Amino acid sequence: MIDASMLPRAPKQALVDAAVIAVLGLAATLSFGPVFGGTAYLVAGMGGTLLGIAVGTVTSLRPLRGWLLTVAGVVLALVLFGPALAVPRKTIGGVIPTLDAWRELLLGVVFSWKGLLTAEPPAEGFPSLLVVPFLTLLVCSTVATVLALRLRRAALFAMLPGVLALLVGISFGTKIAFWPAALGVVVAGVVVAWSAWRRASLRTELNDEVEVTNDSRHRNRARRQRTRGAVGMIAAALLVAGLLSIPVQPASRVVLRDTVQPPIELAEYPSPLAGYRGWHKNFEDSTLMTVSGMPAGARLRLATFDYYDGTVFAVAGSQQASGSGSFARIGDEVLVQQSGSPATVRVELADYAGIWVPETGFIQSLRFEGEREDALQRTLHYNGQTGTAITLAGLSAGDSYTLEAIVPSQPEHEGLEGARVTDVQVPDPAVVPDLLQAWVATRGNEGQNQLENIQNMQRLMQNGSFSHGLEDDKIPSLAGHGAARIQAMFERDVLVGDDEQYATAFALALHRINVPARVVMGLYPRDGFTGSADPVELTGGDMHAWVEVPFEGHGWVRFDPTPPEDNDDIQPEPEPEPDPKPQVLQPPQPPEEPADMSPDTVADEGQEDEEELEDTSWVIWLWVGGSVLLLLLLLASPFLLVGAIKAARWRRRARAERESDRLAGGWHEVVDHAVDLGLPVPAGVTRREVAGLVEDRYPRSRATEIGEFVDEGVFGPGEPAKDEVDAFWLDVERSVQGMHAEADLRTRVRGRLSLRSFARRRKERRRR
Repeated sequence: MIDASMLPRAPKQALVDAAVIAVLGLAATLSFGPVFGGTAYLVAGMGGTLLGIAVGTVTSLRPLRGWLLTVAGVVLALVLFGPALAVPRKTIGGVIPTLDAWRELLLGVVFSWKGLLTAEPPAEGFPSLLVVPFLTLLVCSTVATVLALRLRRAALFAMLPGVLALLVGISFGTKIAFWPAALGVVVAGVVVAWSAWRRASLRTELNDEVEVTNDSRHRNRARRQRTRGAVGMIAAALLVAGLLSIPVQPASRVVLRDTVQPPIELAEYPSPLAGYRGWHKNFEDSTLMTVSGMPAGARLRLATFDYYDGTVFAVAGSQQASGSGSFARIGDEVLVQQSGSPATVRVELADYAGIWVPETGFIQSLRFEGEREDALQRTLHYNGQTGTAITLAGLSAGDSYTLEAIVPSQPEHEGLEGARVTDVQVPDPAVVPDLLQAWVATRGNEGQNQLENIQNMQRLMQNGSFSHGLEDDKIPSLAGHGAARIQAMFERDVLVGDDEQYATAFALALHRINVPARVVMGLYPRDGFTGSADPVELTGGDMHAWVEVPFEGHGWVRFDPTPPEDNDDIQPEPEPEPDPKPQVLQPPQPPEEPADMSPDTVADEGQEDEEELEDTSWVIWLWVGGSVLLLLLLLASPFLLVGAIKAARWRRRARAERESDRLAGGWHEVVDHAVDLGLPVPAGVTRREVAGLVEDRYPRSRATEIGEFVDEGVFGPGEPAKDEVDAFWLDVERSVQGMHAEADLRTRVRGRLSLRSFARRRKERRRR
């Protein structure tokens, strides 16, 4: 049982303090809501808040009072309760800790801060990101409770940790805030009301101590009137502030995740489109995957490309206008703001392999199954702009997963009449072949509007000849889609190629008429998905590429420029006989890529440039160092606060207006440091008696000499000289240093953190 006398404040007052801190903790926890979603963050945040209040209360009891014990209590609460509250999925039954749970918890203390900023909301499904709200509320609530119970006058300091926790939740959140005006009003009202109540309680205590003899009835009536007036003023002020905050709220919130680059940039990875021909050559009749639940007319998307460098179509890096190459980690759920039809699709892989995850629409959730579930889920990344996903662990035969997605409806092209092409920024191609430019110049502006121009060029390309260039094809066709290959495609009167060349040429042609376009690589059967629940086997022959164009009100709309596969009997014009012409120096052509690339080629991490590795390593170390520094600052905040309070007291005494007050302040500093070092100094005794006690314990303090000098300056005739008082403060500083030098290490540390001197001064004022 806890005796009430052990508490630094009355039980009723301590209960009110705890309730106020709990309300602030709830407000700070709710600020994490938009980035986490679900309810697990509420359990982690409020669990940390209640644990912090308990740790702060226990370590504020007189037998256990001390900042070192407070820090130990925080660490103990983190280890004992952290697994169940912050990483429940790694525990047994959501409660019993395991080695994996402690490992995720301790790693999360350092790495979860960066992980939360780079994760795609909602972040609840990640293994250790709940450590952020749990640890933030645990530390801030502990510090707030300790300050509230140990400080009597400086009560406002006890509210600062709660406000800090709220700022952390806002900074690590998203642009979508959780009722910002309401949270601001609640926090401001709680802080103002609690501060007023603390001041009123302090005034009542002082009146009771000096035994005010006024009529209690008049005193109680006046107290009630003041309370009603204060409540009315606070309510009116908060109402006005809440109403004013609505029109002046910023249109765009700035959060930390806006300044943090996503961790994965795929601009340096080989483009899957470069290996397109390999799927048809090596896996034409092989089952790549079995898909069930696909909506009618939908397609499985592998990758989306919007940057052409003259060699391949690839995903754009962060240095380009588009961020199609920027992928962020996702948990079990993804926030989707697209409209469309919901679909649940199951994919079972056979001969397919690679980092690109086949999916449809925009993912709401994706859950892997099987032996490699953890590895695949842990390295799952997603690009919400293009709706593509990757897993760095790499998919292989036997893997399976279920995804829930929103599949936007695809309008018929006739239904696009009157719709405008959306002005979306896509990177400019590095190279556009000359013959393609000439082809567009003569055929790309024959329509009355952009839609007609798009459809005219699509029809012209669909009149070409289809060929994969394989042994059974009638017409030879080289693989690749570099600038030289596309240039050769337009050298003849009849176009020849497959999806790889036609999609590339069509996207480049659209760019020439100022229509933003991107190339998509994916899978669908020849007759398309019918919407049946029956499983559908997809082979390498079902690999395709197409082009998407954004239209206002419709999103990205598909266009298929590739001719039908039965257009294979159109013979190209015979090549003319060689006609020697004068030699003209031609600009060098872009280098040709290999004729065939393995479809599951993945960049070898060991072949990255050393400079890039060094850049990545120092960024990682910078994040690690910043996370560790932030944790240390949170844990050291009580020590820093105590040091700041003592430093402010020293400056106030050393800079007093009267020289005699400066002398008295110097003496108080000597005595206060001795008290903080553990020396019991009785109250109500003379300065000479106190000096004797101090000097007996710490001879190097020269307390007797300092006390005699103070007596002469304070009680002597006239005001002491300023230069003499300045020299006296140097003696005070040497005296304090001498006492600390004579004490052992443990006593010195406790002395730096002790607040006994403040309690002793408060008792002296009460006694007077």
